[in-house]
Amino acid sequence: MRANSTITVHNIRTPIHTMRILLCLLAVLLAVPPETSAQKQAGAPERLADGSLLLDDFESDPVGGLPVGWFDRDGNRELVNYDSNVQEEYKYRIMEEEGNRFLRYEGMHAKHINYPLANKEMVNIHETPVLSWRVRAHELPDNADEDVSDRNDSVVSVYVVFEFGHVLFRKVPKSIRYSWSTTRETGSQFSKLFGNQKILVIESGEARTGEWVTFERNIYEDYRELFGETPPKQPLAILVLSDGDSTGSHVMADYDDFILKPVGN
Repeated sequence: MRANSTITVHNIRTPIHTMRILLCLLAVLLAVPPETSAQKQAGAPERLADGSLLLDDFESDPVGGLPVGWFDRDGNRELVNYDSNVQEEYKYRIMEEEGNRFLRYEGMHAKHINYPLANKEMVNIHETPVLSWRVRAHELPDNADEDVSDRNDSVVSVYVVFEFGHVLFRKVPKSIRYSWSTTRETGSQFSKLFGNQKILVIESGEARTGEWVTFERNIYEDYRELFGETPPKQPLAILVLSDGDSTGSHVMADYDDFILKPVGN
């Protein structure tokens, strides 16, 4: 963002002198590129011409840094506002390849990152129920299994988090976790947290590692099928998690282009 400047001109004697100063000032202003709407509203969704809602494509984020508009797991603090030591604990970074920017995870330890939806007025999954995103898996956790506690690692997981349910005497959010599994077959389903977290395996194994893969899920219909009720119009957040800490594995994966679409787009 450009800082405001004040230019004071003294002893202007002729119209020619005035014109020269104005031309110089215009040249300076033209040399500084204006802010784009993405830079002004980093982390804000963008309505596309086809009615879809672009949540994030990471194009306005600085390469090498954490993504703007993403928070810690519980949505308490934006990642870029943490001090450098805490930021280093998050193994997610913006990368660029052939002019395209994307989010990469590379590491072992589990740390969710959170893109809030509850404060985004444009979000309504009754109108745009299809969540689309792209991922590229590079290194899968060894022998991981989402249904076994001490092997519960995934190269790629995308969560859609909804309103809170209950576990014993505390509230936990209902969520759908879409997972790229090392060992479980595509189409496998699991339930955790007394039924408040549903896990769907949408890709399995190493066959498509190293290539960009686009996934689309009708999260409205998935919620109705998995929880037996109509979902709220606005989920709380989308969470991303890649990890290998349970199996002691080094994991690498890329994420890009989170979009909510109308049915049929």
